[in-house]
Amino acid sequence: MPIVEVATIPASQAYIDNPDILKPTLDWIAKAPGFIKQWTGLRVEDGKTVYHVIEWETYEHHKNLPSLPNFQELIDLSKPCFAGAPTIFHVPFEVPADGAFDAPITEFCFAKPKNAEQKSEVVDLLNSLTKGLDKCYGPALGTTREDSNTIGLVIGWDSVKAHVDAVAGHETVAKIAGLADLEVLHAPLKKHVTA
Repeated sequence: MPIVEVATIPASQAYIDNPDILKPTLDWIAKAPGFIKQWTGLRVEDGKTVYHVIEWETYEHHKNLPSLPNFQELIDLSKPCFAGAPTIFHVPFEVPADGAFDAPITEFCFAKPKNAEQKSEVVDLLNSLTKGLDKCYGPALGTTREDSNTIGLVIGWDSVKAHVDAVAGHETVAKIAGLADLEVLHAPLKKHVTA
C-alpha cells in the first residue's frame, strides 16, 4: 500500500531566494526504488519551512534509502537547500491525497487526541467534517506511522482564506479542538515531474 512521507525542513536562504536549487535533489529522489511522486513548497505561516511530500510504494522503500550505494550524493545535493534536519511523518492515507496536494493551497492538519481513548471519536469527527466542507479538494486522512495516536489530514483549498472561511464557527471544528491538540498549517505545493 502506498505511503506518503511528509517532511518539514528549515529552508536555507539560498532555497528561499531560488527554490529551483532543490531540483537536482528531487531528480535524484525520483530515480529511487519505490518512488511514485513528490511535491514541495514553503509554509505560508513562516515562509521558511519547506514541505517535501513524497509518495512511496511502501514505507520500506523510504527507509531503505540510506542503504543505496549513491546515498551520499543525495545528502550532498540537498545540503545547500536546507538549514537544519527534517521532521518526518509517514501517513498511509485511506484515499489518494493528490487532490489536496495539487490544489493551490494544501492544509496540513495533525490532530493528537488529548486522551488516547478518544482517538476513534476524533477520527469520526474529522471524517464528518471533511464530508461537510464546500469548495475543498481531496480530503485524505490517516494515522501517522510514527505515532499511532496522531492523525494526519490534508485538504486542498483555493486559498488560506477559503479554508478559514469554510471552518469559521463550525461546530465540529470546536468539538475536535476540545478533544485533540491540533497543528494546522498551509503550503502551496508544486508537483515535480522529472523529464
